[in-house]
Amino acid sequence: MADAPLTFDAPPPRTLTLYRYRLPMKQKFRHATAAREENEGLLVRLELADGTIGLGEGVPRPYVTGETIHSAIEVIRDTYAARLAGPTPLAEGPLPGSALGVWHNAAWGACELAYLDAAARAARLPLAQFLGRKLNRPVARTIRQRVAGVIGADKPDEVARKLRLMRMFGLRDFKLKVSTSADHTNVNICREQLRRAMDAGRATLRVDANGVWSLDEAIQACRWMAPLGIAAVEQPLRRGDEADLPRLRTEAGIPIMVDESLVTESQAAELLAAGAADVWNLRLTKNGGLLPTLRLVDLARSHGIAVMLGALVGESGILSAAARVVLQLAPEIRYVENSYGSWLLRRDLVREGTRFGYGGLVERHAQPRPPWKS
Repeated sequence: MADAPLTFDAPPPRTLTLYRYRLPMKQKFRHATAAREENEGLLVRLELADGTIGLGEGVPRPYVTGETIHSAIEVIRDTYAARLAGPTPLAEGPLPGSALGVWHNAAWGACELAYLDAAARAARLPLAQFLGRKLNRPVARTIRQRVAGVIGADKPDEVARKLRLMRMFGLRDFKLKVSTSADHTNVNICREQLRRAMDAGRATLRVDANGVWSLDEAIQACRWMAPLGIAAVEQPLRRGDEADLPRLRTEAGIPIMVDESLVTESQAAELLAAGAADVWNLRLTKNGGLLPTLRLVDLARSHGIAVMLGALVGESGILSAAARVVLQLAPEIRYVENSYGSWLLRRDLVREGTRFGYGGLVERHAQPRPPWKS
């Protein structure tokens, strides 16, 4: 599946600096496996020999890739930094996963993004144009996808309030986090508010279980939701239960989306061989950066699999801007969940505002400027 290594004419790296950051959120966000009031991640600052600076971001999460902040720092220091200084910096991609279920994808994605950002700046090109030329891909002038409104596993009155506000802001696509297979109340609230729009094809509703259901629970939940017009059920089974996905897909009556079950390109091939999913949730920091994510998009397209470009809660504007590059290079992506910026964060890492606008629309974005004077 790997392409020939890309070559770059950029000056060699001079220094790589890591920053550990914490970004507070405006409100707590809950799902079935975690609750979060701040995001902790890594900022990579790569300076080339000519003084050009590139920025990358990684969000290590133990329940997603098995990474921690400390493990990400260690692998960048011991392995990835040296790769970037080599003759083919991006040839190898993320390290293979370990037997303990640890993939160093967030760490590599941050390094890859910093290098590509620096190389594009050195070439005096926007990153989307730079990659489009390197990969021989057309670059969309406008981004037509709309960002979805994501509602946490909150109390029913809070779910109803958030959905009303999101609809007032013109959002059309929604995802509800559920905590149990019997979480009918919040699903019914969303379905009732969206009934006319869903029936008219002007809105969609998806449900995300975050991998907490057993096979029997998932079958029961999907059968109950199927008549409601739910667009997809995301990660219904625990990671490690992928062998049960084909049966669930057969019996569910609802498209099945995978997220935590799809971290690497080899896992994608296994899911395809088993006929295990209808939709893939790809995330830059989960799947190892821009290049692996674009390869997965191409693989999905070639097999008739729909794609969502998601995010980890609390990502900064650096990853939001990178996600927009993917959307320009892969306009077929169906669902989008990123670019929340100051809708969610009390402060960001970048000077530019990167949150989505009315109706969930986003614009092409200049490459983020560093949060320091340079």
